[in-house]
Amino acid sequence: MQLKEVLRRANQKLTVPGMHPTVVRIARDVIRELYPQGIKLGIAQSFRSIAEQNALYAKGRTTPGPIVTQARGGQSNHNFGVAIDVFLYQDGALFLSPPDARLRRIVAAMKRRGMDWGGDWSRFPDYPHFELYDHVSLARHHVPKPGHYLRERIQAPELVRAIEKRLGLTVTGVFDARLTHAVQAFQQTGRLAVDGIVGPQTWRRLFPVLP
Repeated sequence: MQLKEVLRRANQKLTVPGMHPTVVRIARDVIRELYPQGIKLGIAQSFRSIAEQNALYAKGRTTPGPIVTQARGGQSNHNFGVAIDVFLYQDGALFLSPPDARLRRIVAAMKRRGMDWGGDWSRFPDYPHFELYDHVSLARHHVPKPGHYLRERIQAPELVRAIEKRLGLTVTGVFDARLTHAVQAFQQTGRLAVDGIVGPQTWRRLFPVLP
């Protein structure tokens, strides 16, 4: 299969409403990087609707088949367009698992670009899964309290990194002038108070919780 065809098939999964543009760019870049190494990477899953997630969750519970996910609708990062599942084109769709050297190359290429790997999860490791950041946890568990602003919370670099990834910036973990300007642009586009501070309203707009 030629690179052009691999990218065409990947784009069918990537160019759908709801996908984060940074995830789309990273996936394409990794496919191009690994193809000359004989690794023809495919995209098995990208954005997934709430209804699709609930149908997947029902498998092995209320519908026939094995259990394939622990996440209900709204509890998967696929529902927010920041996650993808990958496979290898080899006599069909091949899902890799450790210690396959090809998987190590895929993981390294994804991590260099800021993606987190589901294989690092201590509970229910998900080897095909990569995500830009954990949207679900951020949206549900890290909403700042009124008057508690992230620009003042330099001691929480993991939150700063998530904001940088959300805005498509280079990840540093530091809330500097560059990030402040990006937040201001986001606020202006979203018709929020343009102060460069990630307070409760800006945070909820950055990481909305699906109903």
